[in-house]
Amino acid sequence: MADLETLLSDLPNIINQLNLNFGNRQTIHNELLRLNNILSILNEIEEEIDSELGFEKLKNAAMGALPFLGAVAGLFIPGGFLVDAVITGGAGLLAEKFGNKEDEITLSDLQERIYEWIDWVNWILDTGEYIVGDSVVLNQINNYLEWENINNKIKAIDELIRINLSLNNSDLLKQQLNQINTAQNDLIQLQQRINDAYEQLQNREDICQIIIGLSNYYGNYGFSLEWLDDEHGLIISSAGEFLSRAEVIHNCEYFKEQIGNLLLNGNHLKSQGEEALQRLKNNHKSQQNQVSQPLVNNQSQKIFIFQPSVIIAIISTALLSVGVWIGKDKLPPIQQMTLNINQEEMAKNDFASAQKMGMAASVIVQNPPHPQEVWEKSHIKWQEAISLLEKIPEGTSISEQAKKQISSYRVSCE
Repeated sequence: MADLETLLSDLPNIINQLNLNFGNRQTIHNELLRLNNILSILNEIEEEIDSELGFEKLKNAAMGALPFLGAVAGLFIPGGFLVDAVITGGAGLLAEKFGNKEDEITLSDLQERIYEWIDWVNWILDTGEYIVGDSVVLNQINNYLEWENINNKIKAIDELIRINLSLNNSDLLKQQLNQINTAQNDLIQLQQRINDAYEQLQNREDICQIIIGLSNYYGNYGFSLEWLDDEHGLIISSAGEFLSRAEVIHNCEYFKEQIGNLLLNGNHLKSQGEEALQRLKNNHKSQQNQVSQPLVNNQSQKIFIFQPSVIIAIISTALLSVGVWIGKDKLPPIQQMTLNINQEEMAKNDFASAQKMGMAASVIVQNPPHPQEVWEKSHIKWQEAISLLEKIPEGTSISEQAKKQISSYRVSCE
């Protein structure tokens, strides 16, 4: 019994290590060595328990009593082998793995539990050995484990978009618009990554695809396989958090919705910023025109004062050529020319903004089905894009192209 008591004293630490941590080939290889050692210890404990139970059965039979193992003195094993820190972190997910810490169990009960632990260790050993032997799967896992954790990546992008636009500072505003563009490109790439993880985790038949999806989801946080039961399915831990596979899938769905909202917010900020930038450009040109007019007048005054002969020659030439000028159209004022140029630039900017909104509307509804609110958000973006296109006046270089785009967007909006 002394040997059994010694083995059982180490059981809490042993049970706490019944997991498979993922990393590169060497990391998994070391994990397999560790788990094989644990398996040997569990098998030894099971054999000692079996031997002890056999002795008690023989003793009870000789006494003519029915074998009731729970009544044998010293055979009650307290629930102390439950690791409190782990079960607290697992929020009940690991109750089947560790048992109920409030209950005491007999050696017979413990033997049944050890059979379950042995089965679990054999399963994760087989899984680890298969992955180590498949270079393609192992490389995919290692690549994903180098990427930033998805949740952290979304938070970082959210911080980039959560800004107050400097609507009266064109230089700073340009930097902010570039920042928003970069953030949106990162969001689109992250959206594809989450879609991949979601599809991989949905594969119930292929544990390798599930592990690839988990590597994609957790990234450089890493993860461990902790347990598998009928109620929760596969249970995973990472950075002190325990989740079931179903909960990870649910988180992927939430992240996809969050990315859609961030794309919409980014488009709204870009629209505000681009309008403000155009206003600042127009104001700057207007100021330049006002400054240039007095300069022309001053130059004319100097000619009258210091070069009268030149002015007389110009007047004479003008009088001789009056017949030619009568038949020609008058030149448009400088102000009108400036207005036409500004109108063309604004039309091009509105067209570019409409195209970006149309792209965002398309991205939101990728990979259906979606809830109704997602379709409504997409519809709003299509309407905003159409409104921008309708603002483009006739006579600009892109007015015809804008009309065709309106027709296309109205079809998508429906």
